[in-house]
Amino acid sequence: MSDPVPKLRVIEDSPSESDDVVRLGDRDAKAEQLERLPGKRDRGGEPAERLERVARENFEGRSQEPGVEAILETREVAEHVEQPWGIGDGRLAGVPYGWFVLIALAVAGGGIWSAVAMRRGEMQLKVHHGEVRELVANDEQEIEAATELVERVEKLVADYLKADTLEELLPLVRDPERVRPMIEQEWEDRPKRSLGFVRMTLFEPATLGTRPFWVVRAEVEGGEAQSLLVEQSGDHGVKVDWETHVCRQPLPWDRYVTARPEGESLDFRVWAVPDAYYSHEFSDGGRWRCFRLSAKGSEEHLFGYALAGSDAAEGLLALGRSSPGGKATVMLRLRRPTGTASPRGVVIERLVAPRWLVLEDLPADSP
Repeated sequence: MSDPVPKLRVIEDSPSESDDVVRLGDRDAKAEQLERLPGKRDRGGEPAERLERVARENFEGRSQEPGVEAILETREVAEHVEQPWGIGDGRLAGVPYGWFVLIALAVAGGGIWSAVAMRRGEMQLKVHHGEVRELVANDEQEIEAATELVERVEKLVADYLKADTLEELLPLVRDPERVRPMIEQEWEDRPKRSLGFVRMTLFEPATLGTRPFWVVRAEVEGGEAQSLLVEQSGDHGVKVDWETHVCRQPLPWDRYVTARPEGESLDFRVWAVPDAYYSHEFSDGGRWRCFRLSAKGSEEHLFGYALAGSDAAEGLLALGRSSPGGKATVMLRLRRPTGTASPRGVVIERLVAPRWLVLEDLPADSP
């Protein structure tokens, strides 16, 4: 059974007369006519058919339509056939020229800022180097001054410990005129012994009042280490405080505890701790403030009583609150009233100094 639908296939340009072909009819007839050509048949046994080409000038369409050759000869197409989309007249389509100006200005500004920053950094680096050199120079000067101070203190301590006569000792101590009679009295009871200085094991600053001091601990040959307080005056002056070194007392503490001479006021370097031992004449706790008193190098103690509200009582209480363990290091004026029955009680008449060091002249009534 034959296929009612005509089929197209390629045939030679010049078919033989025996081939049956179909050609397209004239467009003017408003219908395409199939022309059967005699000759070849398709595989199904049906006659072959082909479209009849109509002349282009008779084809309905645009009034003027160039051929392919005319299109290829157009220069504009040839020049722009590989041009990317969106590019025209040498600039990106849709991108205003202002952006390029802005980018250029930003790049130029960044370059100027970088140059200024580099210049400023070089200047700061030079200034920094100058400051470092100045600090190094200052450090070197300070190290040199500190080294000289240590050497002076070492020589002072060595000469002080070695001295065994007043002529050798007095130029090395603070307030030589005031302490001379004390030294003479001290040496009557405890003659000075020459000590050989080995080295300093402690050298620390201590500001007492407004004056600079140095706490020194010196190791000596064949004896106990000696603790000294050295005052620095000016750039070169250094002196040993003899009174604190020997813990100067008007009487040996043990002797005073045993004898307690009546009616005599004496200044002692002691440690004072608040206590509550009220007895005999000092049994009224509302009138008196009690303090336990002890001294360096002794195991003996006394009970000192200061009138409640007095400068001595308030000062001792304040110093006890600010001292480690409530133990205040002070210089007190003590007196045993005549006829006192208390075996260890003495009256605290005055807080002479809040330390064992005398910085100012003692009151006129001081012994």
